[in-house]
Amino acid sequence: MTTATGKGSQRNSRNSLLAALPEAEFRRLVPHLKVISVTSGEVLHASDEPADSVYFLEEGVASLSVSTSEGKNLQLSIVGRESVVGERAIFKKGLFIIRCAMLTEGSGHSIPPTVFHQEFERSEVLHDLVLSRIEARLTETAQTALCNQMHEMEQRLCRWLLTFADRLHSEELSITQQSIGDMLGVTRTEISRTAGELRERNLIEYSRGRLTIINRVGLQDKACECYRIIKLAIKEFTSSKK
Repeated sequence: MTTATGKGSQRNSRNSLLAALPEAEFRRLVPHLKVISVTSGEVLHASDEPADSVYFLEEGVASLSVSTSEGKNLQLSIVGRESVVGERAIFKKGLFIIRCAMLTEGSGHSIPPTVFHQEFERSEVLHDLVLSRIEARLTETAQTALCNQMHEMEQRLCRWLLTFADRLHSEELSITQQSIGDMLGVTRTEISRTAGELRERNLIEYSRGRLTIINRVGLQDKACECYRIIKLAIKEFTSSKK
């Protein structure tokens, strides 16, 4: 991770939470904000320790996941510029089991967790914005758990690809089939077979390390209702009007 001083922090942030703050509250954060650049695969928060920074992504997507003692991972949710990473800093105590790592390269701002906690308690607007995003994430996590248990591989893959594209704000996804398999808790072979079927239907195209959605409507038709519910939750709870 590379950082710069808060002098690069501008009011026209692409992070929707920062952009929704009133001017006075945003200005209180500015001296503490550091401009960051992060790489794909970089761990923002380990699963066994408190957050040492809180992140407001402006570009890129991160994944929240849990893992077993054998090292098997399962994704809970995907986070982009609509939210904040490390909001667990608002809690005084916690059992840290969730890992956050970048799925893509990205950029944004970081802030010390103590400052974030203080402003969360001080600012009614920031308080409500953070809680609304936690509610959205809880909805996504619950729906993802249901999806993983109840729906077919094709439906799950379509839901995941569409959600990832929504967070990334791009139909071109730099992601390997192995990484997708890790996120969904299945083998690369299962992803390869299912992705091949979607490509044969001209819904996606992919080459090594890059997948492109070429027919979003068709992919939505193949996805389960979980995609619609997750998208609605993100829209509802992360609206700038909240």
